[in-house]
Amino acid sequence: YVTRYVVAVAVKQHEAEHVAEFLMRQVVLKFGPFRELLTDGAPELTGKVIEKLVTMLQAQQVNPVPYRPQMTGLVERFHRTWKDCVATYMYEDEQRDWDVWLDFAVYAYNLGQHTTVKLSPNELTMGRQLKSPNELLRETSVAEAGEMTSYHRRLLQAMRSSHEIAE
Repeated sequence: YVTRYVVAVAVKQHEAEHVAEFLMRQVVLKFGPFRELLTDGAPELTGKVIEKLVTMLQAQQVNPVPYRPQMTGLVERFHRTWKDCVATYMYEDEQRDWDVWLDFAVYAYNLGQHTTVKLSPNELTMGRQLKSPNELLRETSVAEAGEMTSYHRRLLQAMRSSHEIAE
């Protein structure tokens, strides 16, 4: 939550089984188990399936107080940004395939610097800034990056610094 990093997937139906599978495949298996699951109280997030997943991961499910959007403010802010992005795309190009472009939009969002913390979500989560496709063309080789242990030390220090700034 603090890093503002977004992981998203388009689903045809909002059902607990789909949400649990998404959480396991896209969050737990990529980033490790979470300690807390902050939800908005939606039925597909409060049922037995999600409860079992949270218990299995030894996590805690946090349900905010109804009608207090401050508790999920960053999520609500992303939803507003995302809706604006989709609306613009669908209006300008008369497209209906926003779901095809979801990964690209999430990539761009995680690449962008947030004005409040002055870092991108990717920097706060991974310890490094994402590269845009045109920057990849100018990428340096691994040999130029230096010895792996030295690289790892620099990465860990950068991640610690980023997390301190975000908190």
